[in-house]
This record gives sequence, structure tokens and C-alpha cells, in this order.
Amino acid sequence: MKPKFFTLQDLNCKAGKFQLKDISFSLEARQYLVILGPTGCGKTVLLETLAGLRRPTGGKILLDSMDITHLPPEARRFGFAYQDSLLFPFLNVRDNILFAARAARLHTDPSVRKRAGDLAEAMGISHLLNRFPRFLSGGEKQRVSLARAFLMKPPLLLLDEPLSSLDPQTRSSIRELLQNLHNKEESGIIHVTHDFNEALQLGTHLIVMDDGRILQEGKTEDVFFQPASMALANFLMWENLLQGRIERREGRSYFKEKHGPILIGPIDRRNLPNQNSAEVTLLIRAGHLSLSPVVDCTGNMNMNSWYGFIERINCLSTHMEVVCKGEGNYRAVLSNNEWKGLNLQKGSRVKISVDVDDIHLIPN
Repeated sequence: MKPKFFTLQDLNCKAGKFQLKDISFSLEARQYLVILGPTGCGKTVLLETLAGLRRPTGGKILLDSMDITHLPPEARRFGFAYQDSLLFPFLNVRDNILFAARAARLHTDPSVRKRAGDLAEAMGISHLLNRFPRFLSGGEKQRVSLARAFLMKPPLLLLDEPLSSLDPQTRSSIRELLQNLHNKEESGIIHVTHDFNEALQLGTHLIVMDDGRILQEGKTEDVFFQPASMALANFLMWENLLQGRIERREGRSYFKEKHGPILIGPIDRRNLPNQNSAEVTLLIRAGHLSLSPVVDCTGNMNMNSWYGFIERINCLSTHMEVVCKGEGNYRAVLSNNEWKGLNLQKGSRVKISVDVDDIHLIPN
């Protein structure tokens, strides 16, 4: 079996009173790995350890099967871009981009200078090459920083929340830029962020950390929509949680709410928890709940649906968020067109429904 491009084996590192604890994962060449976690969970400490800026207290870092655990940063040849662009104020944009090449005495090489120009063009900053950092906007500075990090075709690019200080419009455009560059370049990328949309848009793989440990890793959508623990589900802000148990009826499995009438099923065996536990928490994303108006709520409730009334309506820039009360509190997200078509308002009675394929179960 071909070895992984980049591997961590039980990595430990102390930073004051904080410690990374037995961090292990592998990265294929050209994968885009996003690391998520709350403030103080160790994301930046991990990135700095990978870059060689911190010395690990245990474990190994392997690049193409070569042990680089104790190599200095310059020998690893990784690209690195921080949240703050950290441009040299006395150098113009062109020389900032060429800085790593100058350190390697390659800044006069025609092919390197052509690549710098190509990157500047791709970043939309080719008209700024003679300008100094103090005359650049925040988004322009970050584009220069990313061009500098990509210039020498590093085997691995490390990004430490590079978009978090930018306004939403600039952040969105640079996310698209990173997507395009990742598709064209040959570097693997490890990108630290706390932004869920950033992780979903950019990451092919995802790691979620807390308190110096990995909570879960895997393909990005698998981690987001199939969290393995309540700790991870809470961090990922799953909106609708129901306590209950798995019941067998006529050879099929159903979820029965603990203190209410809600019944959901039949549930495919593939969607049941691996652990042999009858007590479970059922999770539903707000975007997977549907609402429909009702006139008479006195009849029998259908499976996979229940009654409630609208308690609060939040009008957001791209969608409507509707909070419903009835057999608990529930949060639904609808497009503006969906909401207009329902002709509902605060206090309206509604039927709340879910497709059984859109639920997720975690054993208690």
C-alpha cells in the first residue's frame, strides 16, 4: 500500500499550561484538510508544530515517509499564511511575494518571476505590484500573503484563519480564490478556521478539535452531518434534538420520543447507531424540517410529523429562520420563496415534518 503523503503519529506538544495530546492523522497529496474547533482548542499550536515553529514533546511528523519531526522550518519548505498578513512594510507587493525566493537566492530566476506575476494575476493584484503594504486594503494584503505562500510550490500549505479578519464580501471572494488555486496547484493544504461555511466550502476532509485532542475526523460532509458524539453535535450547533429510544415494531426500527407522541421511521439499519443502545438522541438540521399550514389539529398525527405553532420569525439575508413550539421547540430554515408560498405568520398552526433519511441518531 502506498504510504500517505503527510502523517502525524501520536503528536504531543506543550505550550505553557496547554498541551496537544496524541494527535494522529494522515493527509493524501493535494487534499484540502480543514481543522475546526473552539478558541483555545489548540488549532494554531498544532499548525505551528507542523511548521517547525514549536518543538514536539512526543510523536512523529512524516512527509513522504521521511521523519521531519525535528527539522527546522526552512528545511520543511512549507508555505504559511497567518490571519494577519504579516507583510514587510519596507517591501512593495512584488518583493513581498518574492521574499521566499530571495531567501533561496532565486528571486532573479525568470521562471520564478514569471510565476510571481502569474500568481499576482490569479489573485487580482497584478496592478498593485509596485504599491507598499500601507496603501493596501485588508483583502489585498491577504491576497499578497497567499501569493507569497504559494510562490515556491510548497509541498504543504498551512493557513491559520487567513480570512477571519476580512469583511464578508472579501472573505467570500478569497474563499473562491483558494478553491481555484487548490484545483490548479499541487500543494496539499491544512487550513485552520472557526467558520463552518468556510470548512464546508473548502475542505475535502475535516478534523474537529477540542482541548488539544481530535474529537472526530473524516470527509467534511460526513463529520458535519454524522457527528459521533453529543459534544461534537453541540459544537456543530445541531438545532433540533429529541430524546427517545429505538423500538422494534413488526420487524422494523422506529424512534419513539421519550416524553411525547413523536414517532419517526421506519429507520434503515444503516442509519442506526453502531452501539447496541436503545436510548438515543435524534438530531435534525433546521434545513431538513419542513412546515405546512393546518386548519384542524385535532386529528391523528402522521408518522414523521407533529403539530406546533410559530413562535418567532427571523428574517435573515438569504433565508427565513422559523422557531416553532409544540411537543418541544424546533427551528426550521426555509428559502424566501418557500416562506412566501406558505402564507404563514407568528402564531400560525403548522405541521412540522422530517424525511426519515435526514435524521441522525447518537446513542446515549
